[in-house]
Amino acid sequence: GRRAESLGVPVHRGHDPAHLQEEDTLVVPTPIPLDHPEVEEARRKGMRVLRRMELLAHLLRQRPSLGVTGTHGKTTTTGMLASILLAADLDPWVLLGGELSLLPGNARFGLGPRLAEVDESDPLFQEVEVEVAVATNLEADHIAPTGQRAPNYHASLEELEKAMRGFLSRAKTVVVPAFDPRLLRLSQGLPRKLFGEGGDLWAEEAELGPTGSRFQLVYQGRTLGEARLRVPGAHNVQNALAAALAALSFGVEPWAILQGLALFPGVGRRFQKVGEVRGAWVVDDYAHHPTEVKATLATAMLLGRRVRVLFQPHRLLRTQELWEGFAEALSSAHEVVVLPVYTAGEKAGISPEALSQKIAERLLALGKAARFLDKEEALAYARATAAPEDLWLTLGAGDVTELAWRLVHEG
Repeated sequence: GRRAESLGVPVHRGHDPAHLQEEDTLVVPTPIPLDHPEVEEARRKGMRVLRRMELLAHLLRQRPSLGVTGTHGKTTTTGMLASILLAADLDPWVLLGGELSLLPGNARFGLGPRLAEVDESDPLFQEVEVEVAVATNLEADHIAPTGQRAPNYHASLEELEKAMRGFLSRAKTVVVPAFDPRLLRLSQGLPRKLFGEGGDLWAEEAELGPTGSRFQLVYQGRTLGEARLRVPGAHNVQNALAAALAALSFGVEPWAILQGLALFPGVGRRFQKVGEVRGAWVVDDYAHHPTEVKATLATAMLLGRRVRVLFQPHRLLRTQELWEGFAEALSSAHEVVVLPVYTAGEKAGISPEALSQKIAERLLALGKAARFLDKEEALAYARATAAPEDLWLTLGAGDVTELAWRLVHEG
């Protein structure tokens, strides 16, 4: 709300049909039920009511477009593609799920091709039609344990796969990883290109460093040049390959791809160094799935510091399904502080504290240094014990990011 107000957008707090004035369209976010009083009033007035994903689909149909989806890496891959399209001077229109310093926030409204991050957690994403569709990967996330479709949840893995197939089948070109059996199966028979070893585009002579990487970009046996990234981690090499192959499929010249990748500064909350406290680095990351947590910790280990984690699980149903996977993924850290689950408004009859305690207890059973603390206790503990050899890493898609900033700026 505060961000919208700062941009001059009127914000109404609370729920009241009187909020609807002379507008002709109401856009409804995914979690809002269609029997909401403001939605019902809009329909009574004859207003057009669109779900957020329906609006995105409408906007992307108006220009040649690219869409990026996937369980992990879609924000970074979309950001890399935005940087490439900017380097190619194509004046792109961009919608991104994170902050990118190359843009005025997380969006840019150019007159050229349209690029958007397409959230696969919304079952309506299968209705989005783009010229080039990128799927970075696909895992069993946003699956409802009840077997009933809900806001931001598919009824089953089969339903998620069906929706992904629907999204991919609408595109002129599909870009998927050569190493993902599920996406290879779902894209079978479609006009596709593959990135990664065994695909159309791959990396050779990769050198991974603590602050970035470099590698030779090879397309169908021809070396396009040396790619340099300012973001660390093997997973970001794969994100770069996805972005580069999408750009090639869209007709972007190799020089612009290499320049765009080199200029990409990283996306906010994706291994973002917030600052230091008493010599300890404080890094914030959005990882909220075991695969993402594992990749982020692997990147953190490259820095040669003692990795200490403040982990806040995100959403009750996801954590209930994946708590053992979270414990395993976190076990590579030197120390883990688990915070109560950030519910994101879910009401599932599950204790946020009890779920997080299970993760901490499993880590202790694995012989790892772990504890369960609430947010304020965790902040006080990190502040009191920070040492110059440490890297304090805040992990999660909720408000754990506040702790990183408070740790740095409140001392």
